Amino acid sequence: MVTVNLIPESVQAAQARRRHIKWWAACLAVTTVVAVVPVGAHLMQHLRIDELHAQNYKFQTDLAAARVELKTATAAANDSFLRIERAKALRTKRAWSDMLALIGSCLPKDCWLTSIATDPDVPPAASLARKTPPASATPGAPAPEKPAVVIIDAPRKLRMTGEATDATQPLSFVTKLKESQVFREVTLERSISSSPHGSRTVGLTLGEKTEDESNFRFELICEW
Repeated sequence: MVTVNLIPESVQAAQARRRHIKWWAACLAVTTVVAVVPVGAHLMQHLRIDELHAQNYKFQTDLAAARVELKTATAAANDSFLRIERAKALRTKRAWSDMLALIGSCLPKDCWLTSIATDPDVPPAASLARKTPPASATPGAPAPEKPAVVIIDAPRKLRMTGEATDATQPLSFVTKLKESQVFREVTLERSISSSPHGSRTVGLTLGEKTEDESNFRFELICEW
C-alpha cells in the first residue's frame, strides 16, 4: 500500500519543530523540578537550623536567669531555715521569768539578792555545723546544698550573791533550791559576816547561831 502525504514539507517541518520544543520543554520542566526540590529542602533546613539556634539561645538565657533565681531563692530559704532553727533553739532555752520566780519563792525572809548573773557572763557565739551533702546522682552536677544546723551554746551556771540577817538563811536558801529539783547542783561558795570589826568567815553548819547582828554576805552557784 502506497501512502501519499499531501501535507506540505514546510508544515511538516513546523510540526516536527513544535514536537521537539514540547519535548525539550517537558525535559526542562522535569530538570527544573528535580533541581529546585533539593535547593528548597536545603533552604528549609537552614531556616530550621536558624530557628533552633534562636530557641537554644533563648533557652540558655532563660536557664541562666532561672539559675540566678534558684541561687537567690536557696539563699533566702537557708536564711529562713537558720532563723527558724535559731528561734526554736531560743524557745527551748530556760524561761528566765519562771527561773526568777522560783528563786524568789525559795528566798528566805530577811534575805535578799544583790546580783544574779550567768557563768560565764557572756556565752560563746552561736556556731554553725554544716552537714556533708550527699553525692550527686548525676556526674558533674552540683550537689544540693543542705541547710546549716544551728547550735546555740548557753551557760550552764547561775551565780548569785546576796545578804542575809542570819548565818543560817543562806543555808536554808540552798536547801530550798535543792528541794526544787530544778538544778543539778547548788553550791554555797562563801558566807562572810560584814562586821564593822572586819570580815570573818562563819561556820556553814545549819542551825548555827551567831551573836553578831551584822549582815552576812553570801555567794552561791546553781548548775543545771
